[in-house]
Amino acid sequence: MHKKHANKLPMVLISGSCQNFNIERNAIMDLIGELEWGAHYESKCECSADGKKVMGWDFFHINIETEFILELAQIHPKILKEEGITIEQQFVLWLDKQFQKRKKKYYLKLIEIPFEQSKGFRLDPNNYRTEENLQDLR
Repeated sequence: MHKKHANKLPMVLISGSCQNFNIERNAIMDLIGELEWGAHYESKCECSADGKKVMGWDFFHINIETEFILELAQIHPKILKEEGITIEQQFVLWLDKQFQKRKKKYYLKLIEIPFEQSKGFRLDPNNYRTEENLQDLR
């Protein structure tokens, strides 16, 4: 049986919270639209409600393509200067600052980063031990 994988691009999942998601969704998509326009890139960004409401806070998810984040990092070098280990973490911190500049009070958090699946270890064949090397070690 042949396996068929989804054709969907790798997406970074960001979780966020705000006071009223129905109103704030437009502001979120406006900022992402401006970033797309500036980068000349049409992303398949998705922004949807999580369905949870706790003490007046609405929770939501933003799915952004990894390629779009890499494109933005080339245009906005301040992304790479943010405090984070991966570019996805740096992007979330930068995106949060962009919302703060617009006087929007969102709390963003990185949930999931796509990763490449590998089957087994990736070893450098130049570093394998040979019989000659084993004889030298004895």
